[in-house]
Amino acid sequence: MEAASDTTAKPVGAVLNCVRILKLLSRAAAPVSLTHIVQELGMNTSTGFNILRTLVQEDYVRFDPQAKVYSIGLGVMELVRGAATVASDINLVRPLMERIARDHGVTVTLWRRISADRMMLVLEAIGSGNMRIKMDVGQRLPLMIGAAGRAMVPHAGLPEAELRRQFAALRWDRPLSFEAFMAEVDETARRGWALDNGNYALGTASVAVPILNAEGGPLMACTATMFLSRFDEARAERIAGALGEVARALAPALPHL
Repeated sequence: MEAASDTTAKPVGAVLNCVRILKLLSRAAAPVSLTHIVQELGMNTSTGFNILRTLVQEDYVRFDPQAKVYSIGLGVMELVRGAATVASDINLVRPLMERIARDHGVTVTLWRRISADRMMLVLEAIGSGNMRIKMDVGQRLPLMIGAAGRAMVPHAGLPEAELRRQFAALRWDRPLSFEAFMAEVDETARRGWALDNGNYALGTASVAVPILNAEGGPLMACTATMFLSRFDEARAERIAGALGEVARALAPALPHL
C-alpha cells in the first residue's frame, strides 16, 4: 500500500474540489450561490451541489434555504482549533531555540516532514552578530538535502531505490556521491546528529538532530546553521547537544503534531 504522504500519487478530484470550495467560501465577503461557486471554480453544477450538500451535513458549510446561498460553517472551527494546538505546541520551543541561536551565534530552524520527499521550515530563530543567516518560514526543501536530510533519512523508512531517485534530483553547491552521502547517514544514525559541511550551501555548515514520532519515523529535524569560518567539529558536537534539548522538549507534544 502506498503511503498517504506520497506526492507522486494521483490527486483525488473530489477532495480537491472540496478544498477549493472551502477556500472560496472562507474568502467570500458574503454568502454566495451555487451558481457563483461552480462558475468561479469551473466546476460541474451537480458535482458542486453534491459536495456542498455533504459539507452542510458535516457542518463545514452553512446553507440559507431562503436566500439559497452558502457560507463557511462553524465546523471549520474544529479544524482551526486543531491547527492552533499544533502551532502552540511548536511555539513552546521558540524561547529555547532563541537561546541556542544567541549562545552559539547560529540560525536555528525547525523542519517538519510534510510528504515522502519534502520538508518545510516551520520555525526559525536567528542568532546575534553583524552577519546572520536568514531563512523563510514556509519554505520547502527536498527531504534528503542538508544536515536535516541526513538526520531524516535513517528513520524515513525509504527503500534504497527511492533514496537513489530522490538523491539524483538534489542540487548541491559542493556535490557528493550517493555512496558518500549514505556513509554520512550511517554516521548520523550512530552518533545521533547530522552534519553538512558546505555541501548544501557553500560557505555554511549545518548540524541537525531528528525528532521522531511514536513509530520512530522522522517527524521533524532541528538544525543549526553557521558560516563555515565559525565551524569546527568540537563546536558542532556542543551545538548538537543543545539541539537535543529542543527534540526532548517537543517529545510530549508529538501526539498533537
